[in-house]
Amino acid sequence: MVNVGKRSGRPRAGEERLSREAILTAALRIVDDEGIDALTMRRLAATLQVNPMSLYHHLPNKAAVLAGLAELVFAGLELPDPGDAVPWDEQLKEAARAYRNGLRQHPNLALQVLSDTSAVSDVVVVTMEPFYRALDRAGLEPRQIFEAANTLIDFIHGFSLGEASVRAETFELAPDLLTRVRALPADKAPTLKRIVGGLGVEGLAYDFDGGFESGLSTLTAGIAATARRR
Repeated sequence: MVNVGKRSGRPRAGEERLSREAILTAALRIVDDEGIDALTMRRLAATLQVNPMSLYHHLPNKAAVLAGLAELVFAGLELPDPGDAVPWDEQLKEAARAYRNGLRQHPNLALQVLSDTSAVSDVVVVTMEPFYRALDRAGLEPRQIFEAANTLIDFIHGFSLGEASVRAETFELAPDLLTRVRALPADKAPTLKRIVGGLGVEGLAYDFDGGFESGLSTLTAGIAATARRR
């Protein structure tokens, strides 16, 4: 005789195949499709067709799920060591591009990662080796490596926030900027007016890939100058 109110020993549909990886894969699908706010432990359990309590055997709370998502998305970005076959600055740029691509492939997760210090720490642990390796080969001192890596990551984070908020390949700034600059008083911002007016609509055209590469080259050149001064 089965006691009323007691759960049968038989697992619910889905619980037999439940794993940390399966939970994180389902969580990432929810975040990608609907955003971070849609992700709850109850919703995750419903998606997996399991009892919510069974999730806690693998991940104790939502914070742990988000940390796991950061690991899931970014752990695969660590690049193999090319040794001396590739110049350090190219290694650094490849690391930066890979990190940016990880963020842009999951923009909803990126916004969460960049606003949560614990999530940032989780990402840094699994992604920073290629940055530190390249900067070490540039000949920087340990503190300089730390500061240069932080500057690069801050650049990528800030750039990715802007890119995620627009969610388009280009950013049409030129028409509005030209109109506003031309409306300025004659004695206001003469250098800005001269440069913007000279560039015109075509010269002011902006795409995110080009903007990222330009910023990355500027930062890498600055790091190279620091290395040469040692």
